Parts: sequence; structure tokens; C-alpha cells
Amino acid sequence: MNKTLIVGCSFVHDLTHQSDGIINRDHYHIKGSSGAGNQSIAARVVHECSLQPFEEVVVLWSGVNRLDFPIGFDLHDALPKDRDGYPVYPYWLRNDQAVWYHSGGYRLSGTSDPCPKFFKEFFENQYRSANPRYLSEMTLLSIVQTQSFLTAKNIPYKMSFIYDVDHGYTETHIEPGCGKLDRQSSLNSMVDWSKFTAQTPPFEYARNRQGLEPDNFHPRLDAMLDWFKTQLAIDLTS
Repeated sequence: MNKTLIVGCSFVHDLTHQSDGIINRDHYHIKGSSGAGNQSIAARVVHECSLQPFEEVVVLWSGVNRLDFPIGFDLHDALPKDRDGYPVYPYWLRNDQAVWYHSGGYRLSGTSDPCPKFFKEFFENQYRSANPRYLSEMTLLSIVQTQSFLTAKNIPYKMSFIYDVDHGYTETHIEPGCGKLDRQSSLNSMVDWSKFTAQTPPFEYARNRQGLEPDNFHPRLDAMLDWFKTQLAIDLTS
């Protein structure tokens, strides 16, 4: 039986370690990476689809302000590790021989310790010269590329952002990892927005129902399960 692939950032990753015995793992192939930006999410969709067939793909796009940077696995493997042998910097995703490092958003994990120096400098320089339109177009390009790939492979798909990208959360605690989408960009018209079927993104959905974790950003498991069911018509438990 072919599975449904679900890809995203921590909103998706949190489903994998909170849901033992709740989510139907025989049908749902859940792949999330904490801190992931939309470049690495797009890359993961292609990578996972290259490994096995899926009957449907669901993509939860992350913060517009987030950036990702890929390196080879050998370089990644040579970077500092803790006493248990795990990388000191935890915000990365491996797709075979490519390892994507996540910034997590402006002035978040990628620009602070313990991020390796050359990644930290890269993210700092990117944000120093970045403007909202540049960051927005990086996200739009990731969406266009992913939609083109899924359409070419004849794979049905649904998409959503994890928050309202038209709202803007300036001066709030979630703004560094979010950002606002530039609807004036020419790339905006290249996106098939009919695939974004959810009326309310998961952050606002959970917030409006008092379903957020103590960090006031990530939805609780029950809120995410309800969001999938009511907004995407997907029952992760069945």
C-alpha cells in the first residue's frame, strides 16, 4: 500500500515523537526537521519521492524568514560532536549525501552558538544583506519547483503554510522565524494557490482554540490532529 508523505519543519517533526500508537504509521510517512526552511523542505520532498512511491504528498511550508544551506555529508560528519557522538548543532537534515543546515530564522539558531562558525557567518551575511522580498522569493521559488516536480510525476498533493504569511507578526516573539510573503513578486503568480486548501493555518488554528504548547507557537498534538482532519480532510489516526 502506498503511503501519504507529510513534509515540513518542527510542526511536522513534533508529530513523530508525540504520537506513538496514535498516528497510523502504516499509511502516513512523516518527515519533519526542526528549524527547517523552505529550501530544505522542497529538497526533502524530491528526496523522499525518489525512495518510494506515494499516493499523496502534503507539504507544510515553514517561515518565510528561514534559510537553509547544503553541504556534503563528509564535511558534516567532521563537524564538532557532543560526548554522545551527536552533532553539537542540532538543526540540520540529511538527504543521502547532502546535509541541509537550517537558520531557523533571522537571529535564531543559525546565527548563534553552537552553530559552526562558517554556517553562522553565512547566515549572518545573508540576513545582513537580505530584504523581505529576497526572503519571500526564496520561498516562492521553493513552492514553484516543488509543485512542478509533483505535477510532472503525477503525484496528488496538498499544501499549507504553518502560519498566516499575509498577516505579518512584526514585533512579536514568533516574527524572527516567520516573515511575510511578498504578493507583488512575479513568482507569486507562478504558484498554484488552489493547492492551499486549508482555510486557517495550524498556528492560528491552534491559537484560536487554546491549543498551543507553552512556547505559544507550536500546536499541541491534539490541535495538530484536529487541524489535519478539519482543514485538510486527513485523519492521521486512521
